[in-house]
Amino acid sequence: MLKPNDLVRVKSFEQIIQTLDDEGCLDGLPFMPEMIDYCGKIFRVSLKVEKTCVDNPTMYMAEFRNNDVYFLDDLRCNGDFHDGCQRGCRIFWKESWLEKVNEEMNESPPKYNLSDDIKIKLKVKKDAEIYFCQSTELRNATKPLSSKEKISKLFRDVKIGTYNYYEALKLLIFPLLRKLIKKIKDQHPRGKLTKTPVEVLNLRPGEIVEVRSFEEILQTLDIKGKNKGLSFEPDMKIFCGKQFKVRNRLDKMILERNGIMIEVQNSVILDGVTCECFFAFGGCPRREFQYWREIWLKRVPLNKEDTTTNKSESFAEV
Repeated sequence: MLKPNDLVRVKSFEQIIQTLDDEGCLDGLPFMPEMIDYCGKIFRVSLKVEKTCVDNPTMYMAEFRNNDVYFLDDLRCNGDFHDGCQRGCRIFWKESWLEKVNEEMNESPPKYNLSDDIKIKLKVKKDAEIYFCQSTELRNATKPLSSKEKISKLFRDVKIGTYNYYEALKLLIFPLLRKLIKKIKDQHPRGKLTKTPVEVLNLRPGEIVEVRSFEEILQTLDIKGKNKGLSFEPDMKIFCGKQFKVRNRLDKMILERNGIMIEVQNSVILDGVTCECFFAFGGCPRREFQYWREIWLKRVPLNKEDTTTNKSESFAEV
């Protein structure tokens, strides 16, 4: 078994393809064409994925079949072969696709040109509308965990260094407290609107933004806590008032629960702003990006001269 900080090399594509079934999967987990560029390269093991959240068709916690999956550094899917999906999901790596190395190698990793045969082997769609990727196939690659198994997994996470004791305690207590408080009072942020406003900032990667105050964001939400269908989740409140760099725009994304690509408007992903899963019993190390409407953000000018440029369009009811 590999450990956090172990140095590993992703095996050659020729080796990996021998582990895959007719659908390009190992134990139900696809090896995606976006992963080929990493073949032959060396990375650090971030952690062993003892469990992960799965949103298919509803959210639950699960363990990978054979429990042999790892995260390497913060390698994420760029969506190049899935019609430009911009979710930036963290990539799961089966241990069979990796080999431990003792020191970094200076050799140049091979470059691969994807032939039609390879594209067929590594399919990216089930049909004309339904996409096929690690996210959409998590249900087939995992098995649900009971509450007892989640607690056992959490102790395992502490042992292998995924969480410290303080973090593990929060992952047990916070979800229970939230469940108890929810019976008394709903804690999900909710507004009062029936039609929600839009603000167009046209943000670009690298720009600095500040998350608006919680009170300002509430004014953009409907009674379900959404702005144009996008929820402002309770754990996003901790980012209010803080500044971040825009990682990328979010114009389209594949939904995990059904594999359908949807268009997203006036939204971005912020660098390093991920779900910490402290409200999920036992925790999840997946660190999915949060999705931010531009109306929840305000551009931070680099200097005084910038205050007269890049002005956003005003709030508008639609």
